[in-house]
Amino acid sequence: MTLTTDILHTWFRQFNADYFGDELPVPRIALSKARTRLGTMSCRRVRKLLRWTYTDFTIRISTYYECSEREFQETLLHEMIHLYIAYHNITDTSSHGKEFRQIMQRLNSEHGWHITVSTSMHKHKLTPSHPDNSPASFLVLALVLDDGTRMLSVVNVRSALKVDALARRTHRIADHRWYMSQDPYFRDFTCVRSLRARRVSIDVYNEKTVAMQPLVLKEP
Repeated sequence: MTLTTDILHTWFRQFNADYFGDELPVPRIALSKARTRLGTMSCRRVRKLLRWTYTDFTIRISTYYECSEREFQETLLHEMIHLYIAYHNITDTSSHGKEFRQIMQRLNSEHGWHITVSTSMHKHKLTPSHPDNSPASFLVLALVLDDGTRMLSVVNVRSALKVDALARRTHRIADHRWYMSQDPYFRDFTCVRSLRARRVSIDVYNEKTVAMQPLVLKEP
């Protein structure tokens, strides 16, 4: 379907009334072209008197991939759960911790939704406005830890030198190498600005690193 911010505002008002007691503040709602996630909820943390509070809420929904109406609605509900937790200043065990999962499970079991913690992008086609004529390029960091663990990461180009310096100083990293890749496998990786990576099997590590173009970082 073709998604618009007007549609999202209509859904937000409906879901706020139906599932959140009309308690949620109306956030800024925007469309994005994000490739690694279908939705995000961001806000600003400010200190008031003796406690921290959150304000300036924004929900962004990606139109980079083709999604059904139901998928877009479940993505919006996912971000509304994040909004509920932040707005009420609820301490959770993690980004998708106990509190998040309790609300998610209530909406799924009581109202028939299928909200999930994360969504793989591999099964989604690009929208017609995003033909895959020019494959995206990814800056990939391949890590081998001292216990043999293999890890891969997609790194923001502007943060590459900083991440490289961190990798050199981290004693647990036995080897790290940089590559460029246009492999769609990396589409659902978060593009990081710090030393974070995803654990992969040795077979996947070997398959991906053999196919990628080695890269030597240079100071600007």
